[in-house]
Amino acid sequence: MMFIDKKIILMLHKFVSKKKRLKKALDLINLVSVIIFITLYSLCALMLLISLDRRLIKFLLIPALVLLVVTILRKAINRKRPFEALEIEPAMEHDAGCSFPSRHASSAMIIALSVYWNNPIAGGVLIFFALLTAVTRVLAGVHYPIDVLAGIIISILFSILFYI
Repeated sequence: MMFIDKKIILMLHKFVSKKKRLKKALDLINLVSVIIFITLYSLCALMLLISLDRRLIKFLLIPALVLLVVTILRKAINRKRPFEALEIEPAMEHDAGCSFPSRHASSAMIIALSVYWNNPIAGGVLIFFALLTAVTRVLAGVHYPIDVLAGIIISILFSILFYI
């Protein structure tokens, strides 16, 4: 699996490194995604708070729990990021560090799923942006495909465990 991961990253890097507009698009997608996530998550939390809905506690704690679990896993596994391990230039600025599982992909997906269980339309929008975020992380060379896939799977498992 590791060989395939590296081969995919090197192939994508070869393509992305030649496309200056794509690099700018990746940065823009990340910025827009963050704004959309903050806005929709905050609005959903506010609606739950105003209505004194007991789901607010779960809505706030489950994403925090996923973040904690993924952070612990990253430290334990300590896999270098693709741009470090393969000595390539990432398509977006990023610090060196642990890459597996992806904290961005897992956080984006668990927030999207948390919103989905409270508001399916807003959650559907966020699921789309969570997947887009995961793809941009791989295209940028800051995560391997397996990193983002693992982050997404962890979030789906937590969602099933705590929301269904």
